[in-house]
Amino acid sequence: MLKIFVLKRRSLYIGLAILAILIIGILVLIFSGSDETFSETMKYAYKEISPEQAKVLIEKNPDVTVFDLRDEEEYLQGHLPSATQLSYKELKKKLSYYNREGIYIIYGSSDKKSAKAADLMANKGFPKIFILHGGFDNWPYEVE
Repeated sequence: MLKIFVLKRRSLYIGLAILAILIIGILVLIFSGSDETFSETMKYAYKEISPEQAKVLIEKNPDVTVFDLRDEEEYLQGHLPSATQLSYKELKKKLSYYNREGIYIIYGSSDKKSAKAADLMANKGFPKIFILHGGFDNWPYEVE
């Protein structure tokens, strides 16, 4: 009986020692970091939104910029209201002309193209970028 009590007590001490080491390690990591905050090290990101969310965003934000990444022929056949047609290469060249604090919705013929353009903008410091999930083919509302 005494031997079992000693083993349990020893296990308790070992467990407490491990816990203390973990707590000390966490505190050292927290207080030894640089003065950089998390938001300074985090890249901007984009968000994928549904057509319903995009419609609400366009209606509630008259200054939203919509980019259509499809080719000109597809654009002329129909596009989202107030969308601007431009290729990925054009976007890359003209990126400095756009307001970094603006709201942007991007769509194309595939989510992959949209994500590539959104990633470019995010890496250049644009914080409010949204891609239309499913692209133009998924848009059930009126088009121009």
